[in-house]
Amino acid sequence: MPTTDFAPERRRMLTMLGTGAAVAGLGALASATPAAATASEELSTASYGPGPAGSAEDELAINRLLETYLFAVDTKDKTVFRTLFTDDAVLTVMAHPDGTAGIVKSGIEAVVANLDGAAAWGYSTHVTANAYVRVTGRYTATGDSHATAQLVYPATATAPETVVVRGIRYRDEYVKSAGTWKIRKRVFSPLWQYNGTAIPITYPN
Repeated sequence: MPTTDFAPERRRMLTMLGTGAAVAGLGALASATPAAATASEELSTASYGPGPAGSAEDELAINRLLETYLFAVDTKDKTVFRTLFTDDAVLTVMAHPDGTAGIVKSGIEAVVANLDGAAAWGYSTHVTANAYVRVTGRYTATGDSHATAQLVYPATATAPETVVVRGIRYRDEYVKSAGTWKIRKRVFSPLWQYNGTAIPITYPN
């Protein structure tokens, strides 16, 4: 919070009103400081109000949260994945494009266990396409983001190694706890998909 500089006001009062009046005036200014501070705090809180114009730092932190989520999925890192959700998180997977239906996972243990599904593919690359984050309160926010996923499924006795390319939409609710943004609710909707045959990479050595 900015510190109020009373020096110019003191000089003005000493010149125009005399020392006694200046002291009284400074006392009045000092007593008004809490009210000014309260107004400043209210203004700061208002910057977190509804709509897209929220805290830039909060929006950046949430976008980093989205990127870290995709990193944890691609690396199958449950330790990192766990840190991204609240203990009471709810994750809905394979929801319809409008966000309805799907399979619901409630609680942190069920959410983290969902990452076991990543074992089905050998490698993957998830990339955020766009994200619309709205800071709705001092400790709450919502997000609507798109991503593309490239999933490489190993060859089987009847099929070659396959690449599945999928478009995804995430609808989220976030909360800020102890200075850290986390996902409280996420609805995962696959929107489109196509499959192709993977081409093995030839490494030089």
